[in-house]
Amino acid sequence: MSGFKIEWEIIPLTLKEVFTISRSSRSEVSNVFLSITKDGITGYGEAGPNTRYNETPEIVVSDFESIPYGFFDDISSPDEVESMIGNLNPEPVQSAKMAIEMAWLDWWAKSQGQPLWKLLGEKTSITPVTSFTIGIDSPEKMQAKIRDAEQYPVYKIKLGTERDRETIEAIREVTDKPLRVDANEGWATLEQAQKEIEFLDTQNVELIEQPMPASEFKLMKQLKEWSPLPLAADESFIGDEDLRQIAQAFHVINIKLMKMGSIMKARRVLNQAHEKGLRVMVGCMIESSLANAAGALVALNAEYADLDGHLLISNDPFGGLTVDEKLKIILSDNPGFGVIN
Repeated sequence: MSGFKIEWEIIPLTLKEVFTISRSSRSEVSNVFLSITKDGITGYGEAGPNTRYNETPEIVVSDFESIPYGFFDDISSPDEVESMIGNLNPEPVQSAKMAIEMAWLDWWAKSQGQPLWKLLGEKTSITPVTSFTIGIDSPEKMQAKIRDAEQYPVYKIKLGTERDRETIEAIREVTDKPLRVDANEGWATLEQAQKEIEFLDTQNVELIEQPMPASEFKLMKQLKEWSPLPLAADESFIGDEDLRQIAQAFHVINIKLMKMGSIMKARRVLNQAHEKGLRVMVGCMIESSLANAAGALVALNAEYADLDGHLLISNDPFGGLTVDEKLKIILSDNPGFGVIN
């Protein structure tokens, strides 16, 4: 028998406002929370399944049910955890892998009485400034959202509709703060993307995330050669792509743990991206403070952070993830990920 008690729960996370991107709208998401307990110590993990990658909460639960007895007892170090999870049969989906690894790392660091970021050798606990996301809505409602979020220094604006220019012009009526734009694959042609970017280059935009569909890699290479603004790969980068090829079409990669399936792998890929001349953004899905604390750990070495998932929900099951007045996340000195259940 395993020395670990394993439990999980599906928790619907309620968004403060309906969240719309170019592909869909949502008012809540159902994430699956995993806990493992041994010696009076509990480690927590979170899976944020995404239907784009053929994941559902039910599939994640099935993966958790398939964890063999004694599995966690056989892991002795962070260097082993990624490969051990990868060798599970059946192999879990990526978000389930993430939750399993997260739970063990949280438990392990708590068993050492140390914050995970220190045990992994990080020199700082402070991330870059994270953007705050404004979902697609009418220009008037997006203006209202900006006013309501006036404390945040950088906004991430979801575009990819027929009224993108109108949206930005409306936002510029109420703020001159830097923007990061996410088209979510919404610009179908090279000509459309160039036209939109020419305009955005005059609007104090820091970067543009996934301007064209991931299937249009050749066109993205042409767009990068032309673009006056940095282009970031999101849907074009899941985690195993050839970074040399990605660098031909993008200036930045967006690492999302729920796509990557591993903190340890994400840290390694971040270093490899820097070696290829790519900058790194660490992003998130709609997630609680738990998963965003994990993302923040990786973002300690990134150029950009987009870790506002926990700020967009009204019923965060975890607390204790500090965001300072400049919207930098500060990881706690408490053991594990440092968040409170």
